[in-house]
Amino acid sequence: MNSIKERTVNVDSQISICHNKLIKKRNKIPLGIVIGIVFSFIFPYIPGRHGRKPMLEDFGYENSVVFCVVFYAIIYLIGYATDKSKLEKELRELKFKKYLIEEDKSKCKI
Repeated sequence: MNSIKERTVNVDSQISICHNKLIKKRNKIPLGIVIGIVFSFIFPYIPGRHGRKPMLEDFGYENSVVFCVVFYAIIYLIGYATDKSKLEKELRELKFKKYLIEEDKSKCKI
């Protein structure tokens, strides 16, 4: 009986950790947007590999900034969505594990 309580406490702590990770991920969205904006205005000035011309000279500044914003937004959204879905899946699995432990606990009492 004592091990069931320990398992329940362990799963509860894992659930709270996973929930806190989701909240932190949600709170980091504004930081990601600011980094993307700064990145988009600076990146066109950076020269390419092996001494190639910067993007600024090929596309113009406005077009290269728009390209960087779109590229960063796509990458950021894909990364955020996959990481969020992974954390939500882990949270569902932990809640199911807690449910199974509680079911086992109720069977042991009978």
